[in-house]
Amino acid sequence: MRNPWADEFERSHRSPGCVHGTHDDCPHLYGFGGGLNPRRLRVEFGAGLCKCPCHSSCPVTSRRMTVPATTWRESCNCPGAEHERTRQEQAGEEFPDFREHMARHQRESQSRREAVHAVRTMAAGRNREEIKDLYLAELRSRGLKIPPEDVLDAKADAITGDYLPSARLLGRSLADLGKLLGSIFHPPR
Repeated sequence: MRNPWADEFERSHRSPGCVHGTHDDCPHLYGFGGGLNPRRLRVEFGAGLCKCPCHSSCPVTSRRMTVPATTWRESCNCPGAEHERTRQEQAGEEFPDFREHMARHQRESQSRREAVHAVRTMAAGRNREEIKDLYLAELRSRGLKIPPEDVLDAKADAITGDYLPSARLLGRSLADLGKLLGSIFHPPR
């Protein structure tokens, strides 16, 4: 079954060269980044590819939203690709390393868990505000980003053993995700 949202996504994600009909100037590269692949329903990171049919003979063309940046750099044979590679080299541009980004995210998550554990060991006999202050101090001492106030409040409550605010926050997040997915699978016509 065709997904109309994904079809529209592919029509709209084309390079300026292909949009303007100058297909020989298109490097097949749309940009770098990541996001939800509507066909595969998963997050992908890397080099975003122009979805114009003129790239159908290129070996890196796929149904994926992105490919590893090195795959585009080493294998794309589209007419504008060599010029873009040369331009990037001359400008000193480097591809973002998404694997390093994910590893950093995992280290931060581990550090957050350790911060919660440290605060739990000091929480006995303290009120919610004191626990929240301890948690903030732990996050700052570890160089971690301070979350929004509602997340801080829910975390302080969870450290004291009251998981209801965390459950409510999770419920709101899931409801928002449901609305987003609903708009993806049933786009406005």
